[in-house]
Amino acid sequence: MKSLGSKPEGLRPERMMLSPLWSGESYRNVHPITLGLRDRALSAPALTDFLFRGERRVPRAPLPSMDPSSTWRKAPSSGLRATWLGHSTVLIEIDGVCVP
Repeated sequence: MKSLGSKPEGLRPERMMLSPLWSGESYRNVHPITLGLRDRALSAPALTDFLFRGERRVPRAPLPSMDPSSTWRKAPSSGLRATWLGHSTVLIEIDGVCVP
């Protein structure tokens, strides 16, 4: 997988090495991985297991929605704003610039 960003410079490498998550060459994940995902002897779940779990799941009521345009008219006080637009789409604004 291609890395994001550039090589750390200045004081950043020192801060990285001071982190309790730093393993010497990279950060390590301290959250355990489910054994089913690690044990190759166990069968992997199928996509239908994630989507339906044996029965179709339907929301009990319509999902809430709102019009964000009134909020977007004002600049965020922190300079940072993230707006969830749906599914896997998030609009990120940093100091008035939208990040695609």
